[in-house]
Amino acid sequence: MPYEKRPMDTGLAARTAEILAVPHMVCRRRDCRRRNACRWHFKSNREPCCLRNLTAEHRQVFDAVYEEARFAEGFLGSGSHFFEARDGERRMLDDLAIEIARTSPSRWRPEIWDAARRKREKLLSSGD
Repeated sequence: MPYEKRPMDTGLAARTAEILAVPHMVCRRRDCRRRNACRWHFKSNREPCCLRNLTAEHRQVFDAVYEEARFAEGFLGSGSHFFEARDGERRMLDDLAIEIARTSPSRWRPEIWDAARRKREKLLSSGD
């Protein structure tokens, strides 16, 4: 059975695009550019319209950040070691993913998720 890509979470994709300044930089819709907010998405695949304007490299970056945010939304607070990178590119990607997933209403057990986020911030700030 071939791998089927899950449908995109429109809210999470919009927040990912916003944190990467995609609406401001490449969106052709004026209200998106002015607000640096994704306001339009395709009904067929539920992705923000501005993603069609990205180059292949930029789309790879978006997809990587989006998948990390989707992962963080479901697994932060599960008692795992997935988000314990202390420096470098991995920590930056973890921080970005957690910041995006933080505003998601469909986080896994929000009270545990938020406690894990606070614990991680305290742990990483003491190590800096």
